[in-house]
Amino acid sequence: MEMKKKHNYFYLKWLIKIILSIFLIFIIILILMKWINPPTTTVILAEQLSLNRKVNQEWRTIDKIGKNVILSVLAAEDSNFCNHYGVDFAEIYKAKEKGFSRGASTISQQVSKNLFLWRNRSWFRKGLELIITMMLETFWSKKRILEVYLNIAETGNGYFGIQAISNVRFKKNSNQLTLREASYIAVTLPNPKKRNATKLTSELKQRAKSIRIGANTLRLEGRASCVIDS
Repeated sequence: MEMKKKHNYFYLKWLIKIILSIFLIFIIILILMKWINPPTTTVILAEQLSLNRKVNQEWRTIDKIGKNVILSVLAAEDSNFCNHYGVDFAEIYKAKEKGFSRGASTISQQVSKNLFLWRNRSWFRKGLELIITMMLETFWSKKRILEVYLNIAETGNGYFGIQAISNVRFKKNSNQLTLREASYIAVTLPNPKKRNATKLTSELKQRAKSIRIGANTLRLEGRASCVIDS
């Protein structure tokens, strides 16, 4: 009996060491990604396997993406981005009031999920997502989080990042997009495979108009100051 306890303790000790080692390696990778762009993501890998080809992605630093895009995406996806620490509890409450018919994930959470996790929803994955999100907010700047999001977000069938979809939809670089064009791309982000920025329904065009109003509000109130100059 005593021997069995010793064996169990030995295995438990090694399991803890392995878990701590993985955690430490993950932190090191996360810190390195403050400066080194991720070569791929779990979502991109899954999409490439599904399509059996490489996806379209063109990396751009945040200063070359364009203010209209930044403001539109923030207005559409996470208007409190500069003021929360990864989780927006006010948005979660609003989503709960509407029966979770709308999303409440912040941009930071979406980066965590798209970069490291799998698509299938579960409480375990959600728990990992929250832990990674807090780590991102600790080790990365808000600018870096948004920059990575704008480059790894799915923007179309086989397209990832704002630059890639800007080229195919509007035949121009993302920093040349007008506010209207940027809002049209932003409105497709919740469902990029089924929405086309150049073929929006009247309902989505109305939503894009609301995004433009929100973008101007963010600019005037300085609520995007963590990522762009007012």
